[in-house]
Amino acid sequence: TENYPPTMSDTLKIESVPISRRDSFNARDQQTRALKPFNSGDIKILLLENVSQKAVEMLNKAGYQVEFHTKALDKATLIEKIKDVHAIGI
Repeated sequence: TENYPPTMSDTLKIESVPISRRDSFNARDQQTRALKPFNSGDIKILLLENVSQKAVEMLNKAGYQVEFHTKALDKATLIEKIKDVHAIGI
């Protein structure tokens, strides 16, 4: 006779789970990925709500393109601004 409907023991397959996230990543990716260098001048950062001026200076000195605003932007302006930036700091 056919066993219908199937029981949990008929359909359940248990596999071992890696101990750590690193082990999980390494198990999936057997080939090492090389990091690609980037030019900090190509990276645009939007800083909002009066982020420390020291942070702005440090990012500028490192070569990043920094746009700084002392207050939050309205929704429409924010949506427009984030289209062209790589990172936002609040």
